[in-house]
Amino acid sequence: MDFTRIHRLLGRIVFAPVGAVSAAFHVGFVEIDLMKNRLLALGVGGTILAILCCFTPLLPVLLTAVGLTGLLGVVYNDAVLLPILAGFLILTGYAVWRQKTQK
Repeated sequence: MDFTRIHRLLGRIVFAPVGAVSAAFHVGFVEIDLMKNRLLALGVGGTILAILCCFTPLLPVLLTAVGLTGLLGVVYNDAVLLPILAGFLILTGYAVWRQKTQK
């Protein structure tokens, strides 16, 4: 096996000859390649993280593990998390629209 070509895919190391994993997926009729479009990767990653923090107890567990439990009253609030989620959704939509208009 040739391990000279190592690609990074969303924080994981993927060996190209092993599976030839592609980061491309389709949204409607638009093919999205996350490796080429970092704005879309940021939007999708932020949206997933915001959804996990909004709808699961992930944020209190993470803040407790880091030692910032005092921030729970401020950060773990719908008035903070929902606008962050909306912002990442808007960023994702803009990145998809930009990718579509560039082709």
